Amino acid sequence: MHPAWLILIACCFLQAGGMGTINNAAGIMVPAVLGDLQFSQGSFMLYFTIQGLCMTAALPVAGKLLPKVSMRVLVSVGMVAAALAFASMGQFNAVWQWYVAGAVLGVAAAFAFLLPAPVMIGNWFKKKAGLAMGIAMACSGIGGAVMNPLGGALIQSLGWRPTYAVLALIAAVLVLPFSLLVMKFKPADPRDAYGADEVEDTPASSGAETASGVSAARAVRSLAFACVFLVAGFLSLESAFLQLMPTYAGTVGLAAVAAFLPSIAMISNIVGKLVLGWLADAVGPRNATLCGFGVGVTAFALFLASNGNVGMVMVAAALFGVLTAMVTVNVPLLVRSAFGSKDYGTLFSYVSIGTSLVGSLGISVYGFLFDRFGSYDPGLMLGIGTGVASAALLLVGMAAAKRLMGAAHVRSGAVQAEEPAF
Repeated sequence: MHPAWLILIACCFLQAGGMGTINNAAGIMVPAVLGDLQFSQGSFMLYFTIQGLCMTAALPVAGKLLPKVSMRVLVSVGMVAAALAFASMGQFNAVWQWYVAGAVLGVAAAFAFLLPAPVMIGNWFKKKAGLAMGIAMACSGIGGAVMNPLGGALIQSLGWRPTYAVLALIAAVLVLPFSLLVMKFKPADPRDAYGADEVEDTPASSGAETASGVSAARAVRSLAFACVFLVAGFLSLESAFLQLMPTYAGTVGLAAVAAFLPSIAMISNIVGKLVLGWLADAVGPRNATLCGFGVGVTAFALFLASNGNVGMVMVAAALFGVLTAMVTVNVPLLVRSAFGSKDYGTLFSYVSIGTSLVGSLGISVYGFLFDRFGSYDPGLMLGIGTGVASAALLLVGMAAAKRLMGAAHVRSGAVQAEEPAF
């Protein structure tokens, strides 16, 4: 077996244990905690915001440390910290304690299970990188699909306090053997990456990675980076509507099926990650992302035009799941395709700041629009508009990236060329 496939297996367990268990299963604890300790929902849910803000703040640091510090050390220490923070929540009685643990968990997540998998997959796969990314990211959904009902059953049988510890232990057992024994930032020789002997260096627009790439200092001042950053941010904004599907269903007279819509979207999210990854290998990350935006715009349009038609809404939910899959599959592939691998970890961490911040604000944006107009129609129109705008930005950004990469190749030959800064 090629070592790259072992790295992929490690990334699958990392996503299932980290994102799938600790991150995705955290929500099932909320009703039990609130019912027992009588916190207000707003004060308790603030810990998720604190967690997200701390994760966002830690991303640039994590991006810079990944190439410099052992991947095994970073992921293992981060995972232990995340598991301990999550397990400790079972001993808390005051809401401020969740705030502190949430801050620790946010920082640990940046190092343990947000950046490492996309970075390792990109370094180890020069061929089938899209499929590998899709498989790994699908495992976070699979982990959540398994751990959510398991966690619910544990709460019923053991109570919420022991359940925190049990889920934390499961997450650690899933991740630590692979983080300690298997994970490695990149091959010792770039030619040892999977498919390296079959992939020639080509411009960014083709979807293949160049041997070096653009420095982070130069990339962040470019039109290409601004476009990719906005594309990722708009995508995160659109994906935030997932949390409001049940509420939307109630406003169009479909309260009876409201609870099923997120489940439909999550199932299609898993399938969508695999399909989008395969498609990125087949036609390139840019074209695969354009297809994804087409699916997303169609989903928003169906929600807008449904008028309470249950079949149309369910189809829209299924298509919407594909849109949400793009955040974890297409965004990292686009960043590497646009700027190469030279400072990929740093650049991806910068783009992830945008997705984290905009994603955390997305629900509020849709909520304010509903409060103002008394309907989700303006929010759905916003989703359509940002989808179309994102497609245009993507075309402009990847064309600019092609020029930027060309300038980087010229510089590597000791010929200076200037790219207009943005």
